[in-house]
Amino acid sequence: MKRIYLPLLLSALVLGTSARLTFTQRIQKKGSHVQLRQDKDIDRLVNGREADPTTVAPTAASTTPVAKVKPSVPVAPTQTQATKPAVAATPVQTSPSKPSGYAMRTGWRVKFFSGGSSRVDKENAQATGREFKRLFPDTPVYMHFVAPHWICVAGDFVNREDADALVRRVRQSGQFANSGLAVVKTKVKVPIE
Repeated sequence: MKRIYLPLLLSALVLGTSARLTFTQRIQKKGSHVQLRQDKDIDRLVNGREADPTTVAPTAASTTPVAKVKPSVPVAPTQTQATKPAVAATPVQTSPSKPSGYAMRTGWRVKFFSGGSSRVDKENAQATGREFKRLFPDTPVYMHFVAPHWICVAGDFVNREDADALVRRVRQSGQFANSGLAVVKTKVKVPIE
């Protein structure tokens, strides 16, 4: 029983002491060559809380003076805290053209490549997918390994008519005429607005 409790107790002590240090404090530990100088807002953003200055041991790099380099281009004076606009006061507007996320639902995709399970077939699938993306840049292309072969599918169509329209466009291009184009029913990504 002692063999079980002793390692558990030691690991709990180690985890308890490391939990008190923030990320920036861990990388600035004694003996390290990392020195960070950052604003308190950035520190709060990185660590989730403000760093406690008493827990960080001073490093050798922090005691040596740092030579200031004059910029070759004149720098404009920075704004003071009183003149800085509040970030939270300005509302963020999202453009209506960009979706806020994606949902998965049953839909249709166009299968334009089906190969074997070898590395050569994987490379052929990647090359075919790149070629399809070059010809139809507005259509998403997906490459999957569905045992026992590599497949490439394109599009996220909610109805079959749109998938059939893509098949007609691909056939008119003449590039993938011999690849066995097929419309397959699968889960597709649909943008949420």
